[in-house]
Amino acid sequence: MGLAASQARLLSITARLTHNETQSQLITNAKLRLSDKSSEASKEYMEALNATKFVYTNYDSSGNQVSQAMTVGTVTQYSDIKNQYGFVDSAGRLLVSSQDAKNYETSNDLATFLGKYGIGDMDNPKYDEALENIYGEEFGNFFDEGNPNSWYDKINGATAGSIGQMATVSGTGASFNDSLIKDEAAYNAWVESLKNSVNGIDFGDKKTEGLFNTWVDSITDVPEYVAEPTAPIKPTAPQRPAFPDFSALATAYNGSQCYGAVGASLSGIGHMEHNLAALIWGEGGMGEGSCSITNSSGTITVNRDVAIDYKYVSLTNYDFSDTTSSKELAAALNEYGEQYQQIADIQQTLIDLYCDVINYLHNSGGVGSSTTHLDSRRYTLNGSAGVKTADQLYASWKDFYNQLGNFSTLQDEMIKEWEEEVWKPYEEQLKQYEKDYAQYQEDYQKWHDDFIGALNNWYDQMKNAKEAYKDALDNLPAKQIPDENDPKYQWYTNLWFRMGGLSDAEKQDNQNNYKILDDYYMYNENWLKFALEHGIVTMEQVQFQEEGETINEKMNQYAWTAIQYGNCADLVEVTDDVAIAKAEAEYQRKTADIQAKDKKYDNDLKKLDTTHNALQTEYDSIKSVIDKNVERSFKAFS
Repeated sequence: MGLAASQARLLSITARLTHNETQSQLITNAKLRLSDKSSEASKEYMEALNATKFVYTNYDSSGNQVSQAMTVGTVTQYSDIKNQYGFVDSAGRLLVSSQDAKNYETSNDLATFLGKYGIGDMDNPKYDEALENIYGEEFGNFFDEGNPNSWYDKINGATAGSIGQMATVSGTGASFNDSLIKDEAAYNAWVESLKNSVNGIDFGDKKTEGLFNTWVDSITDVPEYVAEPTAPIKPTAPQRPAFPDFSALATAYNGSQCYGAVGASLSGIGHMEHNLAALIWGEGGMGEGSCSITNSSGTITVNRDVAIDYKYVSLTNYDFSDTTSSKELAAALNEYGEQYQQIADIQQTLIDLYCDVINYLHNSGGVGSSTTHLDSRRYTLNGSAGVKTADQLYASWKDFYNQLGNFSTLQDEMIKEWEEEVWKPYEEQLKQYEKDYAQYQEDYQKWHDDFIGALNNWYDQMKNAKEAYKDALDNLPAKQIPDENDPKYQWYTNLWFRMGGLSDAEKQDNQNNYKILDDYYMYNENWLKFALEHGIVTMEQVQFQEEGETINEKMNQYAWTAIQYGNCADLVEVTDDVAIAKAEAEYQRKTADIQAKDKKYDNDLKKLDTTHNALQTEYDSIKSVIDKNVERSFKAFS
């Protein structure tokens, strides 16, 4: 073989050896991957040996225990002998079928809802019980199904006017008529009117009982009138007297022309008579109310039948412009003569002097003379003492004058006396009145508050009785109700209230209480198992409670109560034999496949090894030839 051909052959063998080694490496790697797959298959098989499933157990109509795959549908579907469970999502909504949701949404009341499940009607015993509570055993005498409010309207119409006279609705309470509260007669008249408004209603021979009777009786159960406290009488402030200024009156009188004329002429004693007569018989004088005056020596009588008007006795025969001082002095002497001894003494001096003057004039023949202008018809002397002389009369006149001059302090004494005897007692009475009035106000306020409180109690009792009667009348239970003896009744009643029913006749229209579950999940046991184990859904059970439902009293003694699915007596977790069998078959299949491939890889490696050995032998042989040829060539040219 030539050198070139040998070298070409050597290169070809080298390439084949390299390829052979690469193939061997790939097969070795494939064998390693088969080992990993074998481990995975073993792991899957071991895990499958622990596979479990939830089984729901209940009883058939014969009482035999039946087990079935646990799904939302199988657990929540009605059965005669079965505990009632529900599944709830994280928002607290009950998972229901589309049919249950449709039945609820198309029902306005519980009876309609139950009717969709084939539950029939029966007479409602609560209907008659409610009417008996409202009207008593003989409720048929009052209740009219065609006009349930007939008696309410009759009572309310007959009494509203009378009640309105006293009570005016104000917010949730009432204000009361003060004019009636403060007037006993008016209050009692109102009470009588109120009672007449009730007594005027024709009940016939029907006996009122129950809530209706309570309302009717409460209308006239008004508080009896309690007389209000008597207000103290405020003392009348005494009017301050217009005390005369005696000193000024006396000075004015003493300085008058008439008074001065007494000593101006021989007729001065006549002037005395005129002056004295003015003080006695003049306007406001002592003789105004009587026809006579008396002193120690006798009585001077005025013949009123023939006398001129007494008002004109005083200085009327003299041409003087001012007679005011004599009038005022005469009136002052007359008014205060009985109260003050000083005035009484002057009065007595005045009377004695007047009598002495009259006696003097009478005995001297002066009576009736034109000098004195005294008319004999005006005076009659019934008795007399010794006649005084003119000098004695002038001396008495001077004494009288002196007495008038002592008036300077009398007015102050009168004022002080008035203050002590009249004003100060009044002030004490006023202080006591103010204390009494303050106590009266306190007593009055308590009386008024107590009365208002009693009226409030009456009004509230009447109002509450009225509302209780009307509320019971407006909320009568249905006369016909679904048959509670139907075994499905309680099941679907519980479902109605859990989905949002508020009462037999009212419900919530939103879906905050329930959620429609798709049919795929409704009957998928694997999904339910996963959802329970991962807390996606929780469980509730309808349980009987001795104390009754506290959340929804309409459910009576049944309640939806949250439970752990692991504590559910009807839920059993069992080994999943089917899953295990499937896993074992799959493991055996995978193991056989791995073993077959491993054996094939071993054979392929043997073939590659044989081919490798043959190629290596040929490679070594050719390389030896080439080496010898090269050696010979070097020797030939050396």
